[in-house]
Amino acid sequence: MIGTLQVTPTLSGGFLGVLIAVCLITLVLVVLVAIWMYRDAQSRRMDATVWVVLLVLASVFGGLLGLVIVTVIYLVVRGNHPVGGGLPAGFGPYPAAYPPVAPCPVCGGPMVWYPQYQRWYCPPCAQYR
Repeated sequence: MIGTLQVTPTLSGGFLGVLIAVCLITLVLVVLVAIWMYRDAQSRRMDATVWVVLLVLASVFGGLLGLVIVTVIYLVVRGNHPVGGGLPAGFGPYPAAYPPVAPCPVCGGPMVWYPQYQRWYCPPCAQYR
């Protein structure tokens, strides 16, 4: 027939097979990364569901590139969330024990410790010591 395009069955079947294999491999990769990301985010007390939904949406709309981008962003953000959900280094609670109450060397009254000034204050004398 003139004007019709015939596709050979081996060419279309081979291409279709490769396409299906790539899709299945990508799907398995998305599922494995989603499981790892969910468990890791939970161990760091992050919102794991949001990360997995973001990963799935990025993979659906962006394919393999979306998967890679969300995974890289997650790896950067998770550095600020230590395992167990503790506070990052440098952000701890205030010291459990403040310095003991000290008497004023001038009047003998109790002085108050002000941590922001790192000094004692005597209310009766109205002066820092």
